[in-house]
Amino acid sequence: MKPSNFSITEWPEKTLFSRQETARILEVGVSTLDSLIPYSELPRTIIHKRVLIHRKDLENYIASCRTTGLGGTK
Repeated sequence: MKPSNFSITEWPEKTLFSRQETARILEVGVSTLDSLIPYSELPRTIIHKRVLIHRKDLENYIASCRTTGLGGTK
Protein backbone atom coordinates (compact mmCIF):
# COMPACT_ATOMS: atom_id res chain seq x y z
CA MET A 1 0.00 0.00 0.00
CA LYS A 2 1.32 3.45 -0.92
CA PRO A 3 1.90 6.00 1.82
CA SER A 4 -1.05 8.32 2.16
CA ASN A 5 0.21 11.86 2.49
CA PHE A 6 -3.18 13.36 1.70
CA SER A 7 -4.28 16.61 3.22
CA ILE A 8 -7.64 18.29 3.36
CA THR A 9 -5.96 21.35 1.84
CA GLU A 10 -5.27 19.46 -1.38
CA TRP A 11 -8.93 19.90 -2.33
CA PRO A 12 -9.86 23.50 -1.47
CA GLU A 13 -12.91 23.35 -3.74
CA LYS A 14 -14.37 20.12 -2.30
CA THR A 15 -17.25 20.28 0.13
CA LEU A 16 -17.95 16.55 0.57
CA PHE A 17 -15.43 13.74 0.94
CA SER A 18 -16.01 10.02 0.44
CA ARG A 19 -15.24 7.60 3.27
CA GLN A 20 -12.12 6.48 1.38
CA GLU A 21 -10.86 10.06 0.99
CA THR A 22 -11.61 10.83 4.62
CA ALA A 23 -9.79 7.70 5.78
CA ARG A 24 -6.74 8.66 3.70
CA ILE A 25 -6.75 12.21 5.08
CA LEU A 26 -6.95 10.87 8.66
CA GLU A 27 -4.41 8.12 7.82
CA VAL A 28 -6.68 5.35 9.08
CA GLY A 29 -8.43 2.49 7.34
CA VAL A 30 -12.02 2.76 6.21
CA SER A 31 -13.05 0.09 8.71
CA THR A 32 -11.38 2.10 11.50
CA LEU A 33 -13.22 5.20 10.33
CA ASP A 34 -16.52 3.32 10.40
CA SER A 35 -16.05 1.46 13.66
CA LEU A 36 -13.92 3.68 15.90
CA ILE A 37 -15.11 7.17 15.05
CA PRO A 38 -18.72 7.56 16.19
CA TYR A 39 -21.18 9.54 14.09
CA SER A 40 -21.52 11.96 16.99
CA GLU A 41 -17.83 12.89 16.57
CA LEU A 42 -17.74 12.82 12.76
CA PRO A 43 -21.21 13.17 11.24
CA ARG A 44 -21.85 11.62 7.84
CA THR A 45 -24.29 12.50 5.08
CA ILE A 46 -25.95 9.84 2.94
CA ILE A 47 -26.82 10.83 -0.63
CA HIS A 48 -28.10 8.12 -2.98
CA LYS A 49 -26.56 5.39 -0.78
CA ARG A 50 -23.16 7.13 -0.78
CA VAL A 51 -21.75 8.01 2.63
CA LEU A 52 -20.05 11.40 2.53
CA ILE A 53 -18.33 13.60 5.12
CA HIS A 54 -18.75 17.36 4.99
CA ARG A 55 -15.53 19.39 4.97
CA LYS A 56 -16.53 21.46 8.03
CA ASP A 57 -17.31 18.30 10.05
CA LEU A 58 -13.94 16.83 9.08
CA GLU A 59 -12.13 20.06 10.01
CA ASN A 60 -13.98 20.17 13.35
CA TYR A 61 -13.09 16.53 14.06
CA ILE A 62 -9.41 17.12 13.31
CA ALA A 63 -9.40 20.24 15.52
CA SER A 64 -11.07 18.34 18.37
CA CYS A 65 -8.28 15.74 18.31
CA ARG A 66 -5.48 18.27 18.72
CA THR A 67 -3.35 18.19 21.82
CA THR A 68 -0.73 20.55 23.19
CA GLY A 69 2.25 19.53 25.25
CA LEU A 70 2.64 16.11 26.80
CA GLY A 71 -0.71 14.58 27.54
CA GLY A 72 -2.56 17.89 27.64
CA THR A 73 -5.60 18.46 25.51
CA LYS A 74 -6.31 21.44 23.32
